[in-house]
Amino acid sequence: MNDLNVKDTLALDTLPGIKKIVLLERTTSTQEVARELAFQGGMEGTLVLALTQEAGKGRMGRTWESGRGGIYMTLILEPSIGLKFLTELSLLAGRVAADTLKQLYGLTTRVKLPNDVYALHPQKNKYFKIAGILTETSSINKTPNWILLGVGVNLNNAVSLDTGISVSGILKKEVPREEFLQAFFENFWHIYSAWEYSSESKS
Repeated sequence: MNDLNVKDTLALDTLPGIKKIVLLERTTSTQEVARELAFQGGMEGTLVLALTQEAGKGRMGRTWESGRGGIYMTLILEPSIGLKFLTELSLLAGRVAADTLKQLYGLTTRVKLPNDVYALHPQKNKYFKIAGILTETSSINKTPNWILLGVGVNLNNAVSLDTGISVSGILKKEVPREEFLQAFFENFWHIYSAWEYSSESKS
């Protein structure tokens, strides 16, 4: 995997719907690693999770700050849907991230189209970017062969950009990464299944 420092690869039963997790100490981008795995085939439900990224990317090639303490992950999906529904998945994941942040930490959140999540800083009375979604696909005959769902969340990491904020920056305390992952995937699979079924029926 391009000389990446792979810390561990293991089956994980504690995260709903995840068949395998690839945990990286440091990588350029979880999206790049997931892409290599997806091309191997049969990798649906594999989650690539990094503690830090050296070249995390957002939409349109923008840099995503990826210091230690944040959530940087890419999930490999293989839904039986048409490409025209792909943009809906980005919005769906953004809403799941926003709802999970509200559910766990009481944050006031909103989704900014097409793929950003903002949280209200109560002391500053202003919204700051706290999460982002990035989707990528390889398709055959206008049907995705696989989809990469990249999710970045500012959890406990320091954020230098004036437009960004982290959960710990709002709450003034660190929060468990495992807590967010557990809740996120519990929420995600419930909504994802309904979306996939609805998209198939519209095809």
